[in-house]
Amino acid sequence: MKNILKIIVYCTLFSCSAYASNAPEYSQLSGFLKKLDGLSAQFVQHTFDGKGVVLQTQKGLVKLKFPNMFRWHSTEPYEQLLVSNGKTLWQFDQDLEQVTIQKLDQRLSATPALLLSGSHKDIAKEYDVYAEKMQAEHHFVLIPKSKDVLFDRLRFEFLANGELNRMVIKDETGQKTIIRFLSSKYESSLAAKEFEFEVPDGIDVIQSE
Repeated sequence: MKNILKIIVYCTLFSCSAYASNAPEYSQLSGFLKKLDGLSAQFVQHTFDGKGVVLQTQKGLVKLKFPNMFRWHSTEPYEQLLVSNGKTLWQFDQDLEQVTIQKLDQRLSATPALLLSGSHKDIAKEYDVYAEKMQAEHHFVLIPKSKDVLFDRLRFEFLANGELNRMVIKDETGQKTIIRFLSSKYESSLAAKEFEFEVPDGIDVIQSE
């Protein structure tokens, strides 16, 4: 179950036929994503199996900063931390007393979290995008063009004011993860040091390629 958070970072649900995938949709989505620079928010994450049964609920805090920096801290029901400074990715498992360190894969299709904190110029290259207006909200469905990814569909849901409301991920097994973002704050001055990780004493270190 602890791999669910990693899938969120390394990795919708509704068939979306409102618009064809073309330049306006890419441009519109990019505009919404660019506003997430300096985002701090709480999140509540529910994961369901292919039959809709809840597998797990997690809560925590996420911080984003351009370019390619994020801090995804799950606090309930167990603690797990994923941190990127734009070049290196740390995965810290408190219960296992170990941290895995690896070079950040900056492909947008390999790392959905980079869609929130990274360069958006390659979205058209790596995803087919479909957009629809849902009353006052703006929804975007992204389908990876590459088959070498851990999810089939990714859905962003933005409120009318541009605030990120939900992210929904569905994988090839039918498992679905819904992440709702709460109490969002935007701080362009978020310090880069918040996206570094210092390994605590006594923690096993695993270097991964």
